[in-house]
Amino acid sequence: MPLLHSFIAIAGGFACMALLTGVTTLLIRWLVPSWSSLPPSRSAQAFNLAATCLYAAMGGFLAAQLAPISPLVHSLILAIVVLLVSTMAASELRGQALGFYPLALAVLPSMATLGAGILTVLYR
Repeated sequence: MPLLHSFIAIAGGFACMALLTGVTTLLIRWLVPSWSSLPPSRSAQAFNLAATCLYAAMGGFLAAQLAPISPLVHSLILAIVVLLVSTMAASELRGQALGFYPLALAVLPSMATLGAGILTVLYR
C-alpha cells in the first residue's frame, strides 16, 4: 500500500502542474493570441517562466503533502520528472535566439518543485 500511496503523491503533484499549465496556456492563447508566435517575446518568456515555476512549486508541495513517508524524497522524484519533461520542452526551442530562456525553462521548474518540498518539510 505505501507504494501505491507514493505513486499517487507523485502523480498527484504532476497532475496538478499539468492541469494548471494546460489551463493557463489555453487562457493565454485565447486572451493574448500574439503570445503564441515563435520566437516568444520577452514578456511571454517571463510570464511562462514565472507561471511554470509557480505551478511546479505547487506540485512539489502537493506531492510532499500527499506522501505517506519521506515527503522530501517524493518531491525529489517529482523534481527529476519535471527536469526531464522541462528539458524536452526546452529542446523544442533549440536553434532560436532566445539567450538563456531554454536553460532556465529546463532547470528552474525542477528547482521550484524541490524547493517547495523542502519548505513543506521544514514547516510541517
